[in-house]
This record gives sequence, C-alpha cells and structure tokens, in this order.
Amino acid sequence: MTFIDRIVSDHYEELGLARYGIGRQWATVLLTPRFVTSRHVVALIFASGAREPSLVVKVPRQPGDNDSVRHEAQVMDQLRSLGAGPEIGVPEVVAVLDAGPHAVLIETAVTGAPLNPKRVGADVPAAVSAGTAFVAALPCTLTAPANGDWYQRTISRPLSDLVSLLPMEPDVSALVERTHEMLEPLRSVDLPAVVEHGDMSHPNLFLQPNGQLQVVDWERSRTDGVPGHDLVFYLQYLSESSERAFSRLAQLAAFDKAFGASGWALDPLRGHLQLRGVNPDLLPLLVIAVWARSAATLAYRLESERGPGHGRNQMRAAVFGDRDFWLWRHVVDTWPRR
Repeated sequence: MTFIDRIVSDHYEELGLARYGIGRQWATVLLTPRFVTSRHVVALIFASGAREPSLVVKVPRQPGDNDSVRHEAQVMDQLRSLGAGPEIGVPEVVAVLDAGPHAVLIETAVTGAPLNPKRVGADVPAAVSAGTAFVAALPCTLTAPANGDWYQRTISRPLSDLVSLLPMEPDVSALVERTHEMLEPLRSVDLPAVVEHGDMSHPNLFLQPNGQLQVVDWERSRTDGVPGHDLVFYLQYLSESSERAFSRLAQLAAFDKAFGASGWALDPLRGHLQLRGVNPDLLPLLVIAVWARSAATLAYRLESERGPGHGRNQMRAAVFGDRDFWLWRHVVDTWPRR
C-alpha cells in the first residue's frame, strides 16, 4: 500500500469517499510531472474496473512545501462559494489533510478528453468557443473602483521580484524598464479583479462531449487577477497547437499569427474585454502584461522551491529558456511595428 493509498484508506469513512464512486477496492495511478517548476506528485484514484478516475490526490514532493496545495484548495473553495465550481468545469475540493509534514489535497477528477495539440488542431473554432466560455464564467472579485492598487500588486511587484532574483542580468532589468514605460497608460486605468487560473494549456485542459472545458491544476491561480490574462494565455496555446509550433521561433510566429495585425485571436479577446467592462483599446498593453507577469512568476516559483541563493545559474537558464520570457521579449521588441 502506497502513502497515498493509506491516506485514502484511513480517511475513507470520515470523508464519505463512497459517494464519489469508489468502493474499498481501487486502483491508483501516480503521475510525476517533469516540468522544472513541478512541486507535486499527483495520483489518480480509479474505482475498480473504471476507465476514468473519480478522485485526484496531490502531495508536495518536498516535506513542508505545502503552501501551493493549500492555496489551490482555497481558490477552488472560493470559486465554489461564488457559484463557479464544478458547474463551470472546476474540480471540487474533497479535503485538505495533514499527513505528517505533508498537506494532502484530495479533489474530484474532471472528465473529458485531454485538449492536447492534436485535438485543438482538429477543431480550433470549437476550442476557442470552449475556452472563451470558461474564462467568461470565472467571476470578478473586485469592481474596478475598488481595485485601485492592481498595477502595483499584479505587475510592478512580480517584475521587481524578478530583477531581485536575477540582479546581475542587465538584459532583464532593461526589459522590465521598457515594459513599465510601455505600460504607463495602464497605471491610471481602473480594472476589475478576476479569478485567474494562470496556466490554461495542456495538460490542464479537458473537453467534455458537450463542448464544455474542464480545467485542473489551480496552483498558479489567484483571485485578484487581470482581465484577459487567461484568455491570452489560452489563445496562444491554441495558436501554437494549430500551427504545430514546438520550437521557440515557431511559437513566436504563432503568436504573430494570432495577435499581430488582423490576428484571429483579437476578436475573441476584444469581446472578452468588453464583457469585463474593459476598453478594448487596451488590448495590446494587456497582452504585454500577460507575458511579463507569466515570465516573472517562473523565477519566483523556482526560488520558492530551491531557496534563496541556490541554483542561480539554473534559475537563469530556466528563465531565459522559457517560452513566456521569449514571448515577453518578442512583444516588447516588436511594439514599434504594431
């Protein structure tokens, strides 16, 4: 019996796990993501003979590294309290348990086919429709007038942290300075705060037969996010998938095809901003903000995992090799031609 099996068995009655379709016999499949920032082991719990899992269990790789598990559970609980949980395609939190130094998250499994690049390429309009509907269903948590410090909180602070974590990188400092110059018009704009997933791409996406998108892995989420962030991230994933863009240069070309002049992603993004009460003219600036924020959080997540002062060269290599950093630099560098 594995550690995860023991957790499920010990809390089976207490949590009423029978109502999720698993009896006293189940099968456990362990997933060990190989992403550089992956901090968890994930287990899928299958009822005996079932083809789809009933539950998902997440355990931090390192003892005591429990913040992201607890954060993920808190966001999913808040979504449910706002009426935007399983109904829109978000897992339900079953429990967060303390097992020695580990916080263990148990949640319901989502159903559907993985929205992988092949499935995206087979029907891009259906994927656009599913993702646009999902992001639109994520609630606002603060009105624009009540969200006055949004720029400092969601843009300035992450970029400042990035410079602090890579203090000997003049290219990064210059890119941050140029980004702030370009985003200056945003500072005086009131924007609402929205729930933001933060990583809407494969393997976090599942498509049900009715076309509804299901989204897992909420560890990068926040409840004070920026309108349009998730949709830009998602549409870029669709563009890369439809173009089979797996190299960095191909990914930049996919970005230009989606978000450049007359790009196909502009209309759904404008429509979403209008839905949020945001001036669509701000679209180019918000696109820049997406990739700046996403690249900045990579360094933060690496530092959180490895500890201050450790793995600096590895961190630099990870940031400079990251797709989001390339997209950030690309959109800033090509701004004069837009």
